[in-house]
Amino acid sequence: MHRLAAMPGGWDPGAEGVIFIEQTPAPAVILTAADTDIQVLAKAVPQLPETFPALRVANLLQLQQQLTIDTYAEEVLSQAQVIVLRLLGGRSYWSYGLEVVQETVAKTGAALFVLPGDDRPDLDLMSQSTVPLTQVNQLWQYFTEGGIENSIAALQFLARFWLDSLVDPPEPQTIARVAVYPWQATEERKEVQGTSTPKVGILFYRAHYLAGNTDMVDALCHALNEQGLHPIPVFVQSLQAAENQAELLDILQAGEGIDVLINTTSFSLAKLSAETLNLQLWQQLNVPVLQAICSGGTEENWQNQLRGLSPRDMAMNVALPEVDGRIVSRAISFKAVQASHAALETDVISYRPVCDRISFVTQLAANWVKLRRTPTPERKIALILANYPNRDGRLANGVGLDTPASCIEILKAMATEGYALADIPNDGEQLIERLTTGITNDPEAQDLRVRYQYLSLADYERHFAALPPTVQQQMQDRWGHPDQYIEEKGFAIAGLQLGNTFVGIQPSRGYDLDPSLNYHAPDLEPTHAYLAFYFWLRHHFSSQAMIHVGKHGNLEWLPGKSVALSDTCYPEIALGPMPHLYPFIVNDPGEGSQAKRRAQALILDHLTPPLTRAELYGPLLQLEALIDEYYEAQSLDPSRVTVICDRILALIQTEN
Repeated sequence: MHRLAAMPGGWDPGAEGVIFIEQTPAPAVILTAADTDIQVLAKAVPQLPETFPALRVANLLQLQQQLTIDTYAEEVLSQAQVIVLRLLGGRSYWSYGLEVVQETVAKTGAALFVLPGDDRPDLDLMSQSTVPLTQVNQLWQYFTEGGIENSIAALQFLARFWLDSLVDPPEPQTIARVAVYPWQATEERKEVQGTSTPKVGILFYRAHYLAGNTDMVDALCHALNEQGLHPIPVFVQSLQAAENQAELLDILQAGEGIDVLINTTSFSLAKLSAETLNLQLWQQLNVPVLQAICSGGTEENWQNQLRGLSPRDMAMNVALPEVDGRIVSRAISFKAVQASHAALETDVISYRPVCDRISFVTQLAANWVKLRRTPTPERKIALILANYPNRDGRLANGVGLDTPASCIEILKAMATEGYALADIPNDGEQLIERLTTGITNDPEAQDLRVRYQYLSLADYERHFAALPPTVQQQMQDRWGHPDQYIEEKGFAIAGLQLGNTFVGIQPSRGYDLDPSLNYHAPDLEPTHAYLAFYFWLRHHFSSQAMIHVGKHGNLEWLPGKSVALSDTCYPEIALGPMPHLYPFIVNDPGEGSQAKRRAQALILDHLTPPLTRAELYGPLLQLEALIDEYYEAQSLDPSRVTVICDRILALIQTEN
């Protein structure tokens, strides 16, 4: 057993040892799962009189192991006169801990306040307190309203009623539930404003504003500012309340409205009702909603693990927001120790932004804005067709989807909407015929096929040199120098240009170079030709959006983190901050989530094909008829058996 220091982000179930919170006893103890509560209390305590009773604060995320809870109760809680427990998620969130605290106060006679961790009343939870509900409700109101002044009043309230203080606290002060955050542009980054300047909304929790925990919001604003966009940062207490949604719409739809929303709030807006999902807010905004993740873990843990995020982060910041249809982007901040507070005997944790992840999210937002604002005839779009196994007979395969026919229908719909297309194939069969006149992934007869476009070695090396050094080294260790795989003009790019739209064949991951490597290999770096394909699409064809048509390609299976990718993860290296749409069969959300989480895809579900009897057709139908005739002749007219047998053998040989 080891005694571990408490870490930002809480206890990791995969870690060895037990966390022990090192605190001395005090008359009052506050336990909360919100770092913002601790931040505000740390600012409030210095404004109290020196004679104010001592206070201890601990984060519930550090009190997850049973031995940790038992030890803390014995050493600290057993000597407290008042205990405040602020739970997010109801009794089940911390059921063992609640039982231990209740057993402790039953022995000591201490006052116990059990409060919800959000702004929604929970009478079942609040009734676990040992004080009258009216007093529990007032203390809850102080925490719900938030801010330094209300936190001071909350502590005075506790001292007045349970610690023999004579200070009469003020009533809870109401603070706006929804408002624009007044960010300041630096001298070097003047705020971009104007009637035609694209606006990007930023949504974050009011608790961060009240705690002064806004570094990641400032970083987003400045990065958008550098992109020539006007940020509209808005804090909100909760997205569930209808009145909050109405105020939010008034702010974000003022004037021309926003073009994109970057959302950092957790959980889902959707509520299942008898009729429909409660998603009117997103529908009324009618803009792409990018989910930027404020991770509850540390940057070090994120860097060191392929999982990317903890299960808690996955649930709150990825899986539940996906229910709303939000586009999962990147983790933009992580928890870090801001300071150690001597009076509270706890570390004060804040969110520390990660600059390159902020840059990626704001570039992605800028590219969605650019796509939205570009006149339709000028938009450049790439449709990518999967090819696995790497044979022409499996070109444009998609599970449950006639991908070539679907591709033609997409092109026709785009032409109807005003996209500049030229020479669209008549049908899926003609599309495949034209694609296979050029090079494909099939190694047979490639020397005789047409090369429609190239990426030169010089251009490739220029893009390659911009990659992180570790990625360059991994690629060279796996595949060597790129010049050994190219033709005289460079890397040939498989696909057709149809005006401003490109229909391409996704490259293989390296079968021809090493056939033993698996399609889903988590450690197989893509080939130089693979990256060249996406470099050409992004930087030379200048695609503004990509559509990977049908389940599924191989981009989302490239090496890297499962979610919250870094700049060394290969899906990001290939695709970059590109708007990405992905028609995907509805009955496989497991693999669809890979594309959504690892390639910022907007998933467009399509239904499974209707079930019907396959039956036989063509030569197989003829063969079945001959076999039936053969067995019938055996019993009714044996003289015909030899003739029918010859016809069966001839058909088998003819049809191979």
